[in-house]
Amino acid sequence: MFLENRLIAMLDVLGLASRLGTREGLVETTVAYAELIGRAKVHMFSPKAVPGSPNDPEPNFEYGQFVFDTLILVSYPLDVKSTYRFVFATILLMELFFAKRFPLRGSIGKGDFCTDEKEQIFLSDAFKRLRLCEENQQWSGCILLKEVEDIVLTSLLGSLPPNARNVALLRSAPMHPLVVPMKEPPADLQPLWCLNWSYFLPPTTIQAGLEYMAADPVKHDNTASYIQTVGNLHDNAQVLASEFLPAKTMKMMKARSGVRIRFEDEQGNCVKPGCAHWTIAAYEHDV
Repeated sequence: MFLENRLIAMLDVLGLASRLGTREGLVETTVAYAELIGRAKVHMFSPKAVPGSPNDPEPNFEYGQFVFDTLILVSYPLDVKSTYRFVFATILLMELFFAKRFPLRGSIGKGDFCTDEKEQIFLSDAFKRLRLCEENQQWSGCILLKEVEDIVLTSLLGSLPPNARNVALLRSAPMHPLVVPMKEPPADLQPLWCLNWSYFLPPTTIQAGLEYMAADPVKHDNTASYIQTVGNLHDNAQVLASEFLPAKTMKMMKARSGVRIRFEDEQGNCVKPGCAHWTIAAYEHDV
């Protein structure tokens, strides 16, 4: 199978090898990791429809593979919708993994991808760039290589001003320009576009994930700093009327071709709204 000109993500699980030093750790990690991979594959290839929807959602990735502590994701042919599905599903996977104490670190680039399913071989001209970028990061996060910034930003956010890297976006934006902590930062260190994987996670889940990362103080502190930086941005979450209880707020992460919605209780946990029917009004406005 040859896939031409696709978005490709390479994500590594931080600290996985350190969990395998004992028999108990090996067994417990294998069970937890296998369960997590099973859940991830549902979101990758067989996402569930919203109750009442007449159609199943399209798969988010054309190819995905786990190899020890590395996850490879490949998009469908590039357009606005496939880019939206690829990025939003990658954000969701990062949430799932962090919540289960398997924090991810990675990068997204573009290239050709070829696989021989019989021999279980898959190669891409983007792998070296993705690996070098991924290994250089000192946190749990995922960045866009410059080669994909135009296609991803245009597909998700539309046209941005030339100084977009210096503009504070909403907390709910699917990505933000951030100065990424690196082992070997370039001489002209500039903000890079980073996936917003922490927005929908409850505070208790974030705290538990950071506690797990405490064994690596550098990555822990940099990840905590990222979460705080995003958390300080203006949030457009909607405060709900009492008929929505136990839901107190509604969060939305929006892109040009789709939106992700989450209802939360007072503690930030995902809940179903108390009312049976509700409507989101759409309107036009001048930018």
